[in-house]
Amino acid sequence: VSKFTKHISFNSVIVDPTCGAGNLLIECSRNLGVDKTLSSTLKKWGSVLCGYDIHKTFVETAKLRLIIEALSRGAEKDCSLDEALGFLPNIEVADVMSLDRGILKDVTHVVMNPPFSLWDSPQKGFWKKGKINAAGIVFEHIVNILPKMCQVSAILPDVLRSGSRYSNWREYVSSTIHGACEIYGRFSNKADVDVFLLYGEVSSYPADKIKWFDIIKTEAILSDYYNVCVGSLVAYRDPLIGENRPFVQPKSAPAWGVIKEFSEYRKYSGKVYKPPFVVVRRTSSPSDKHRAVGTIVQGRELVAVENHMLVVQPIDGSISSCRQLLKLLKLSETNDFLNNRIRLRHLTVGVLKQIPLLQGLY
Repeated sequence: VSKFTKHISFNSVIVDPTCGAGNLLIECSRNLGVDKTLSSTLKKWGSVLCGYDIHKTFVETAKLRLIIEALSRGAEKDCSLDEALGFLPNIEVADVMSLDRGILKDVTHVVMNPPFSLWDSPQKGFWKKGKINAAGIVFEHIVNILPKMCQVSAILPDVLRSGSRYSNWREYVSSTIHGACEIYGRFSNKADVDVFLLYGEVSSYPADKIKWFDIIKTEAILSDYYNVCVGSLVAYRDPLIGENRPFVQPKSAPAWGVIKEFSEYRKYSGKVYKPPFVVVRRTSSPSDKHRAVGTIVQGRELVAVENHMLVVQPIDGSISSCRQLLKLLKLSETNDFLNNRIRLRHLTVGVLKQIPLLQGLY
């Protein structure tokens, strides 16, 4: 709420389109004054605060919590509970995707923490087939129907900021919102997902590009010297056919170590890799000491690599380039780059390719 550049007042119309139990509406109400009586306070708040949720119990809870908020701030109880609930008519049951321009035409501020679950793609505009994070769909829908100059502030999952699949979403937002984003970190101790804040104003003119992550200026990046791909072996799915191959998986790859002899073999007919190369664990969190943990794979046999690992092959085919890569991955500068660039619980090929190569190492 503090990210709004236009102050909340009794002339505002504030909407939380996925209000849940009302946390964000309560925070907004703290920018509104309290009258002597509960009824007078709620009548004024009720003309400002609007919220929607598909669950009736959440809507009722949000209203009750706003009533408690007014009482806790000194409003005197002068009405029944039913009367008090009736003073908040604009917090109601509705599907966020059913909201339209007519409903939101007078809105001055939108604050939201939309669901982070996966929805089927709308398959229109820039959305492609498959499952899509609901927060991206909801945010796009709401921004599309807001009046110009409306203030927006949202809590969103980091996948929208850093995921390669959402590059078109980021382009759309940058062309619609004049604002900024800010990395927040883990949502809470009980919710293991990193989030960011996106805030600004619906623009009536082409907006400046939002800076989604720091762009590090460097003469070279990892992909200038290495090829990167995802391991091709899916152990539980791929049939046991083909030649008997050594294979590498996270459990058999010692962190920062070297594999010269193989303890695991299996029949496999898919893509294999010629050593030397480095495998990097895809599973990775901002809380880890090192985001990209590598292991050198040597030997003369072609090797299968499990798909929970990234394969990084030096273009020059040398073992010395593999050793240099481990040094690079251990650097605090690399950790900082990855924590700014992607705060998901996994690494991607695209992000690994962009790691800056520091002078002196190459």
